[in-house]
Amino acid sequence: MSNFAGEKVKEIQIMLKKVTIIFAATLLLAINADAQHSLVDQAKKDISGLTMTVDSYNKAFNKFKPALTNDETRNRAETWALANRIMIELYDKYMDNKRVGKNVDAKAMGHTLIDAYDYSINALKLDTIHVLDNKGNQVIDKKTKRPQVKTKFSKEVVNRLVEHHDGYRLAGSELYNIKDWDGAYKAWEYYCLMAARTDDPRWIKPDSTLAEVRYYQGIAAWQRGDTIDAVRLFSMARHMGDDRKEAYDYALICLSDMGNEAEVVRLAWEAFNKFGTSDPQYIRILINDFIIREDYSGANDLIDEAMEVNPDDDELLNLKGLVVESKENIYEAFPYYQRCIELNDSNASGLFNVGRYFYNKAMETRLNSRLYGKKLSDLVNPIYREALPYLERSYAINPHNEDLRNALRDIYYKLGEADKLQEIESGQ
Repeated sequence: MSNFAGEKVKEIQIMLKKVTIIFAATLLLAINADAQHSLVDQAKKDISGLTMTVDSYNKAFNKFKPALTNDETRNRAETWALANRIMIELYDKYMDNKRVGKNVDAKAMGHTLIDAYDYSINALKLDTIHVLDNKGNQVIDKKTKRPQVKTKFSKEVVNRLVEHHDGYRLAGSELYNIKDWDGAYKAWEYYCLMAARTDDPRWIKPDSTLAEVRYYQGIAAWQRGDTIDAVRLFSMARHMGDDRKEAYDYALICLSDMGNEAEVVRLAWEAFNKFGTSDPQYIRILINDFIIREDYSGANDLIDEAMEVNPDDDELLNLKGLVVESKENIYEAFPYYQRCIELNDSNASGLFNVGRYFYNKAMETRLNSRLYGKKLSDLVNPIYREALPYLERSYAINPHNEDLRNALRDIYYKLGEADKLQEIESGQ
């Protein structure tokens, strides 16, 4: 064989080897794709039995699950529609067991329904193909005025969700009861989202339960530590019609935790206008705001209005004293502070203000007296001792009041009570 002929033979052999490799790779890809498609077909067979149990549904789904991530099947609407169907039927089986008195894993049951919704979103997105005219523009339906779409699995997916709409509300309650705040939040979110699909007549029409669900979803958000979202949801509930008092109270707590004083005051006004003086907390917030802004006339008017309904409210009496002191002096305010602690001897602010009255009286006596030394001490120290029980009790309740700590330091120093001075200096 000539060199030329030999070279040709080698070239043909190399080409054949390349073709064989390409064919083998193509065959491998085809086998892999067929394997993934068979997962979908097998799953449909696995769940077609009449004697399916919770365990058999779970086994069927676990065998099918790789199809959700494989490139050959994860971009097919049918894959996600089937995942939705398996989860819905599994949920139904849980419910069947519950109806006949069997023990049911509430968390697993609730999350099965949540997963069903998640899978439906992918199915509907992949199944929606917009109809185009010969120019490539979307065709608009003359009746609905919406873009025309072609779908194969969407109708059955939507129908399954619509049939189980109330199940999401119930699942949220079950998950809430076992303190699965994230699960409860998500189940209730899906319940509301299904009723908010006004763009598609196949979905649920909104009703009065949505406001209540948003309220409880707000509690779930609060429990899982998302105070900002909780405030949003409580606001939604109120504006949708569920304006129960707690929808204001919980929102106020969240806003206070966030340090959003402006919103606390705004919401307190809203609650006060609705509930009046039936709950003093709203008016206290508003009065404090007046005092902070040094609008003592506004504060006084609001306090007087509140005290007409609650004349023996210790907090209102203490606030009245602060307003009177701001406009007049502590001596005019003293009767309000005194009445405050008569009604509640654990009111830290009222105790501090009564003690402060005696402390100020002792300081003024010292400044205005012409006595010196022991004679001055004999005159002033009994007044300091009158202040002590109130200040010490207030300090026991609220040790973070720096003005209170300073007053106690001064009194202990002047009375020569070194041990107590040392205690308060060391923060004990």
